[in-house]
Amino acid sequence: MKRLSVFALAGMLAACGGSEPAADAPSTTPAAEPMAAAPAPAAFDAAATFNTVCSTCHGSTGMGDGPAGMALDPRPASFADVAFWETRDDEHIFKVIKEGGAAVGRSPLMVGWGAMYSDDQIHELVEHVKGFKPE
Repeated sequence: MKRLSVFALAGMLAACGGSEPAADAPSTTPAAEPMAAAPAPAAFDAAATFNTVCSTCHGSTGMGDGPAGMALDPRPASFADVAFWETRDDEHIFKVIKEGGAAVGRSPLMVGWGAMYSDDQIHELVEHVKGFKPE
C-alpha cells in the first residue's frame, strides 16, 4: 500500500506541470514586444528659462525692469549695473538663485529655485546672468 501511494504521488506531481514542454509544442507565452525608446529629455536652455522665469522681475535685458519687478520693494537687481558686480561672484549668484535672496541677507521676495532646477541648471543660469555684466 505504501508503495502505491508513493507512485501515485509521483504521478500527480508529474501531471502538475513539473516537466519541460516538448520542443515542438506551441508556446503559450506571448512574445516580448520591443520597448520603444523613451524620448530624450530636452536640453536645458538657460536663456529660455531666464526669459520665462526671471525676466518677469529682472527684465528681458537683466536691468531689473520686468513688469512684476516694478511693484517690488526693494526693486530687483540690475545685472547690467557695474556696482552690482563689484560685490557678487558666481557662488553668490548661485546661492541666490538656488536658495533665494534671504539666504544672502537680501530681499525675501527673490524666491529660491533649488527645488525646481538642478545644480547644473543653476550654474547655467549663473553663466547666463553673467552675460548681462557690462564690459
